[in-house]
Amino acid sequence: MPMFTVQVSMPKWFRFWPFVILALAIFWLSVIKTPSLKLYENWFWDNVDKFGHALAYAALFCSGASSLRNFSDKKQLTINLLRILSVMCFLYGFSIEILQHFLPYRSFDPFDMLANTIGIILGWLIFARIYSKAFVS
Repeated sequence: MPMFTVQVSMPKWFRFWPFVILALAIFWLSVIKTPSLKLYENWFWDNVDKFGHALAYAALFCSGASSLRNFSDKKQLTINLLRILSVMCFLYGFSIEILQHFLPYRSFDPFDMLANTIGIILGWLIFARIYSKAFVS
């Protein structure tokens, strides 16, 4: 049993670092030149990266929602705040796709945007399942 405890106070904005780091990681992975990994010529192997898109944007949404929840003193979020976060995550993914259009080694793919959107919805469902008491109408 410890003799004493030290309580460190962090600034509130510091709670957004996981969200910011994840957003930067998604950006970096979206703009780097990647080697071609075509093992087979079929639909599944051509689109296996869509699962990565969905998981990354689910994690981005959950991270943002968790950061917003931790930022609030009441630990409660409004549905409208989560809708704004969803739109922000979508626009972030859309802007990355637009940027990829101008990169010589990348291309714009509407199915990436669909996978990003599915990931945001999945993130919403995961967050709602974990923090069902965090919502206020």
